[in-house]
Amino acid sequence: MNCQKGLVLNSFKLFKHQLDYVMCDDKYPFLTGGVGSGKTLAFSLMALKQCSMNAGKTILLAEPTYPMIRDVLQPTFEAVLRDAGFNYEYTATSTKYRVYWKDGWCDVIMRSAENYMRWAGLNLAAGGIDEADQLRDDRAWKMLLSRLRDGNTLTAFGSGTPEGFKFVYKYWGDNPKTGYKLIRGKTEDNTMLPEEFINSLKENYDENLLKAYLNGEFVNLQQGATYYQFKRENNVKKNNYNPTLPIRLSIDFNISPFCASISQTYKHSPYVRTFDEIELHHGGGGEVLTERMVKEVKARYPKSKVVAYPDPANQRHTSALSTDHDILRQGGFEVRVKPKAPRIVDSVNAVNKLCEKDLIIDPRCKGLIADLEQTVNKEGTREIDKSHKDRTHYTDGLRYFIDFEYPIIKPITGSIER
Repeated sequence: MNCQKGLVLNSFKLFKHQLDYVMCDDKYPFLTGGVGSGKTLAFSLMALKQCSMNAGKTILLAEPTYPMIRDVLQPTFEAVLRDAGFNYEYTATSTKYRVYWKDGWCDVIMRSAENYMRWAGLNLAAGGIDEADQLRDDRAWKMLLSRLRDGNTLTAFGSGTPEGFKFVYKYWGDNPKTGYKLIRGKTEDNTMLPEEFINSLKENYDENLLKAYLNGEFVNLQQGATYYQFKRENNVKKNNYNPTLPIRLSIDFNISPFCASISQTYKHSPYVRTFDEIELHHGGGGEVLTERMVKEVKARYPKSKVVAYPDPANQRHTSALSTDHDILRQGGFEVRVKPKAPRIVDSVNAVNKLCEKDLIIDPRCKGLIADLEQTVNKEGTREIDKSHKDRTHYTDGLRYFIDFEYPIIKPITGSIER
């Protein structure tokens, strides 16, 4: 087996950025690319190249989380092994592949980067982290480098879609040190993708995100304003309750204030029109604010069907028998909720996308408008800053609603060309 001579690569139709990455001789190569640009395929081929150069040794491949190993890396890696004609033995208890070729073998172990401390004690010949920019910081990368101590190449490599100016940008994009090589690919470079895949990305992401998720560019996704697409001149417009339509109740289960915004959805743009909001404060004692919210909504809109979108992760027991979700249902509200809370970045992206042209808010919704204008991210991250006790309650509820009805849809290629 010798990737350098093309015995493996001849089995694959590679695009230029994939080939440049696999053939790269730099110590620390990184492939950045848009969604569906073929990063994980190239990442797997890079792993096989390292196997060929480190017979009898161990290589580590990592994803940010274990489900990503199961759902993304393993299917791609196994398909690469089959297509390249390699035999292997898989040990599920240790997530280890022993890859065989005519003159030798190499062990490939797969681990989650969120548990990087468990890598201590490993002696590796090489290693790589896929989707590395989804990590909070560079600690997993540093741990990987510290374990490169038993092999011929002692190389570390990575791949991923850019998530702002994080550690990947610092190491490979800004002022890379000797040995750090950045290769960039675009989603549209992958000519095997169906046209609807590209169109789906363009429909679901705003212009800023498309630079990262389509073109593989480093852009500022950690900018100060969380809801950066919200503009008063575009999104704040007079609109009224339509008695012929259901109302949509976006709820944040905060103890005090307990906030909800009220919207209606239309089949034509703007699809979401918010015209009212409710803010309740705890009066003390055994008062249950969820019950008060139900009564207040019914008092304002007694003849309307109510569809509620509460926090999926917060089903507090407000009494011995009832959760907040139970109280909403007992009040006659239809509750629409996902099995678990959405990723914050996904739900924020969904709100920003709708703010481009499909969300208007009546000027009297002062709390929601203030949230959209004043909510910021923690410095250098995409995490929402919750330090202001009066902010984020309305927008948290709005995120649950929009993420349920108008989610960012991440297209799936259905092949290993990802």
